[in-house]
Amino acid sequence: MPNSVVLKETLQKYWNHTSFRPLQESIITDVFDKKDILAILPTGGGKSICYQLPALLLEGTCVVISPLIALINDQLEHLKQKGIDASTIPSNSNTDDIVRLFDNIRIKKTKLLYLSPERILQPIVQEKLKQLTVSFFAVDEAHCVSQWGHDFRPSYIKIGTLRTLLPSVPFIAVTATATQKTQEQIINLLHLKDPKVHIDSFYRSNLAYQIFETPQKFDLLMRILKKRKVTTLIYLQSRFAVQTLSQRLNAVGLSSTFYHAGISFKEKETNFKQWESEETHIMVATNAFGMGIDKSNVRLVIHLEVPTTLENYLQEAGRAGRDGEKSFSCVILSQNDFKKFEYLTQSNLDFEYVYKIYLHLNQYFQIAYGDFEEEELDFNFDEFCYKYKLEKKQTEKAIRRLDVYNILKFKEQFKSTTTLKVTCSNYQLIQFYNQHPNYKTIINIILRNYSGIFEVSKKLNLERIADLTHLPIALIQKKLEYLQEINYVALEIKKNNHIIQFLVPREDKKSINPIKKDITELFKIAKIKSTKSLAYFKNSKTCRNTIILNYFDQKSDKECGICDICINKKQYPRFSELSLQVITTLKTKEHTFNELLSMLKINSSLLKDVLENLFKDEKITQNQQFYKAL
Repeated sequence: MPNSVVLKETLQKYWNHTSFRPLQESIITDVFDKKDILAILPTGGGKSICYQLPALLLEGTCVVISPLIALINDQLEHLKQKGIDASTIPSNSNTDDIVRLFDNIRIKKTKLLYLSPERILQPIVQEKLKQLTVSFFAVDEAHCVSQWGHDFRPSYIKIGTLRTLLPSVPFIAVTATATQKTQEQIINLLHLKDPKVHIDSFYRSNLAYQIFETPQKFDLLMRILKKRKVTTLIYLQSRFAVQTLSQRLNAVGLSSTFYHAGISFKEKETNFKQWESEETHIMVATNAFGMGIDKSNVRLVIHLEVPTTLENYLQEAGRAGRDGEKSFSCVILSQNDFKKFEYLTQSNLDFEYVYKIYLHLNQYFQIAYGDFEEEELDFNFDEFCYKYKLEKKQTEKAIRRLDVYNILKFKEQFKSTTTLKVTCSNYQLIQFYNQHPNYKTIINIILRNYSGIFEVSKKLNLERIADLTHLPIALIQKKLEYLQEINYVALEIKKNNHIIQFLVPREDKKSINPIKKDITELFKIAKIKSTKSLAYFKNSKTCRNTIILNYFDQKSDKECGICDICINKKQYPRFSELSLQVITTLKTKEHTFNELLSMLKINSSLLKDVLENLFKDEKITQNQQFYKAL
């Protein structure tokens, strides 16, 4: 193993740091000792260095399993800037491409190979990994193994198959957040052997947690954003809400951009660069944005809905203040947000729901009891949900749960199922686009990228065509449909967007009873997390940092002094004075909560406590939104 001097020289050469952050050196030492490792370091704690640095000094290639293609590309770009050679398998690679890539890795002695969990499961990739000298496996954002694997990425749970493939190769799993239960799941699902567990403190002395409750969320958001122009991240849960808010902010002169999984790669890249360069200082996003984003000077992270778990919240809030400077996590909620959260968490996935979906799938495909349908079947997911009046998100989760436990195989058809053949002559096509210039770009791009399209039908990659033409997919489809109407092309748009394959005979409960215990346990864990998450966001008494530390089993009674609860406590000597001010104000005229907040210029939690106390003492009353002195 290299000594401490060599490690620090490598750190300085490639990362320009003169010393390691807490736990980094001891984690790296365990990597050299070929131990299995679980490392939990808060966002900004330098997790990637824990596997990237030893990968440079060990013989062979470190294989990094990472959750998102965008995150992999971002890591590769950062490594390239540091002069470190790293590779991945591009998304459109065929078998020959993969063979060539692995040959190049061996010849060039590439130190880091990044793969998605889905790639790991491909037989050709597994075969090539067996022929490669693998120094160790690194599972980045390892909380996804537990969280995503059970919900919508079954391939995450199957990463553990690498143990069978290369049993002597050690693992390091890294993440920013994991409770004791999540740690146990990661260890079990990855088959870590007697792992060394390194956990840094979740205490962030520079990050002030604040929660505001108001029916006028947008007004409060405006006041916060206009107070100081700082690098800001705003989180919402729906794609539509993200785009709508970004448009609203731009309309009132607050420069913003947006990010969610539904926009094209080019648009994601453009929007991210605008925010990263601070040409636009506000990013409105779903949780598809942020994982692995290495921007240290985010000063403000705002949530406008109740995050699903405290782990998710800490991951996202922790993107503020990674440079150690004072930063803020603001959560702005209304009573409706709490109701919506309670409604959604009541429908957590239990065994009976999974069983119901299994029965419906057998009915849908007309599989008789005792029969076994081995073929891959085209599956129109939307039609299935409509037929049985099922909620789509929960239904997809249930089907993916059945996939995780090998009851069936469920695959999305990621490649385009739109096929096209040009049925007119080349001359007719040229004549057409000369008369209709707005068709010229799309026709030229299709002809350049799909040779032989005059002779046979070709599958179109609509996302790629959208990137090349800078046109939305819906508009491209509309133009192609018109070309079909005038008999210039033969177009087929396949509606079935998934494939189902049953892996066991239909025996109803007997088929899935073996998984009942596991699903019931996961359901219980999800309920506990939801309850604790809701309690945190409704809390108005206990220091927020204290609750966070206790949630992650880092017991602490020490108050942070900078969260909204601690600030309110400092102001409590004014409690009597404020109570008198409220009564005096309300004797003159009735006011809403927001009007009082604006007039008294105090924190919303403090005002809420003052009003609650005056209610108890029967000194005020409330009529709809208006408060009145008695």
